[in-house]
Amino acid sequence: MFGSRVSLYLRTDFSVAVAGVQTVSFQKFVERIATPAHLTLLKIEPLRGIGLLEIPPQLGLRIVDRQLGGTGNIPNADRALTEIETALLDQVSEILLTEWCTQWREQQELKAVLLGHEFEVRFLNAIARETVMLELAFEAAMGQHKERLRLGLPHASFETLIQRLTDGGGTQEVGPALAGPALARWNPRFDEVPVALRAVCDGLRLTARQLATLKVGDSLPVEAQRFNAVTIHVGTAAKFVGTLGTSEGHWAVAVTEKLEA
Repeated sequence: MFGSRVSLYLRTDFSVAVAGVQTVSFQKFVERIATPAHLTLLKIEPLRGIGLLEIPPQLGLRIVDRQLGGTGNIPNADRALTEIETALLDQVSEILLTEWCTQWREQQELKAVLLGHEFEVRFLNAIARETVMLELAFEAAMGQHKERLRLGLPHASFETLIQRLTDGGGTQEVGPALAGPALARWNPRFDEVPVALRAVCDGLRLTARQLATLKVGDSLPVEAQRFNAVTIHVGTAAKFVGTLGTSEGHWAVAVTEKLEA
């Protein structure tokens, strides 16, 4: 649908095929972005979270050239798009996102909103690096030129929609004899998602005067029993208690207790 609409809009052959769908961390998503890039920050209303659309600048420049009445056959140009070129390319981005939202109409009415643009990965601070993303890759061909578009959306924001689609759009009623608490099952999509852990040893106390005079080389006394109650944090939440020690020549923490949620 997207390819057909863009072909009519540009009055030239423009084909699109799905090249892949996978779940990755945002860090993995951005590692494959080249510089210069053309990145559009977006939001799918009313879902939460910020998504990202990557259109290779070379393809973007060909589209813009065609919008301005050219042939779309331009020499390779290793540069970012200007503000005017970006505004023109946004019209095609909106076609793609509108068609994507239309496919979910039976589950929920969605609307795409463009938030801004970036041209370098290091400036992408609006999305946490550990965010789990659904990555949709599209092979786009304009004439003889082929490029890959990528759409990354926060997986958690529309996981319910995916479940509805998997279930055929309906819900199955459970009889009284079968009703009960749902068992938590591991989602294999998260197998390769990196999770940051912190081991925290509490109990060290200093006076304000001691803290003010603290300098490099000073030693801070810690009670030995504190090393048997190291708290392991997942993100900002304390999840386990462990004992500090060594393993194969490296510092390590042995988990001794799981904290209640």
